[in-house]
Amino acid sequence: MVALLGLGCIAQAAQAQVGVGSGAPASGAGVASWPEKPLRLVVPFVTGGAADSAARILAPALHKKLGQSVIVENRPGAGAAIGTAAVAAARPDGYTLLMGSASNAIGNLLYKNLPYVFARDLEPILLVAEVPGVMVVPRSLPVQDLAGFLAYAKAHPGEVTYGSPGVGTSVHLAGELLESMTGVSMLHVPYKGAAPAMTDLLGARLQVMFPALSAAQVHIKAGALRVLAVTTAQRSSLVPDIPTVAELGLSGYEVGGWIGVFAPTGLDLNVSAHLQLVLTEALSEPEILQTFFSAGIEPTPATAQVLRARVQADATRWEKLIQMKRIELQ
Repeated sequence: MVALLGLGCIAQAAQAQVGVGSGAPASGAGVASWPEKPLRLVVPFVTGGAADSAARILAPALHKKLGQSVIVENRPGAGAAIGTAAVAAARPDGYTLLMGSASNAIGNLLYKNLPYVFARDLEPILLVAEVPGVMVVPRSLPVQDLAGFLAYAKAHPGEVTYGSPGVGTSVHLAGELLESMTGVSMLHVPYKGAAPAMTDLLGARLQVMFPALSAAQVHIKAGALRVLAVTTAQRSSLVPDIPTVAELGLSGYEVGGWIGVFAPTGLDLNVSAHLQLVLTEALSEPEILQTFFSAGIEPTPATAQVLRARVQADATRWEKLIQMKRIELQ
């Protein structure tokens, strides 16, 4: 795990990146009386995943800074679409926010009849964190490494199952990408969140999963799961001894998750700037940073523009895989 050494430097870099202290408006006409009531921070997954953990870490800090309660509301289902739709339909007044993730860049590529277009109906506030993914198997599965897993999967075509928080989530597409690059055949089992999928993985009812480190690390430490690789392009500072999938022979394999705060489009610019400021201040506090690190999440606060570009880049990248794999629209 990343130690507290250097947290001050991280905080300073974070503040510089999002413009704190460089003239970003902290108050204005839209902020003068805001907030006057509690805020809802909607997580479109069940409890226990990375987005949920991030929301619950930030909520008390935002309460302290805003003077109003921040209620974390889990609204899972349909690969994050149910909770996201609720936020897209809300008034753009700053009282309903979404703790979004990489899944949101994919939803409109997979579902025909979503009541929103993510890039149009939700606007980014702040990129909160990077979420390194890991490839894990139950200890009972007779494989020790990635090569062993691929050999096992090829010897049991169509029998290896992997779980995800829903169709179109990055955890799902991590499995699809592995199939496309190796020729193995696996069965995807979607859940309403990472936690119930993890329960079945621990019970060996699933054979593999590609969850966020935050969802798996306690089970890795306990010895219940064996981690084969990290799914990001580079090794994670949180688990520097674990090689990447690409290092282990699958050059170009990369699945990186992220978490960001979004609001319904049309939010007052001053409220948006104030939210960005208080979120960034919270993410510069050493105790908040350490809590994120301990949860397996890497705080990387960055501007709304950076978050928007991340959404667009992910949508472009995953659209190619969805078309190639002929993943059917629901």
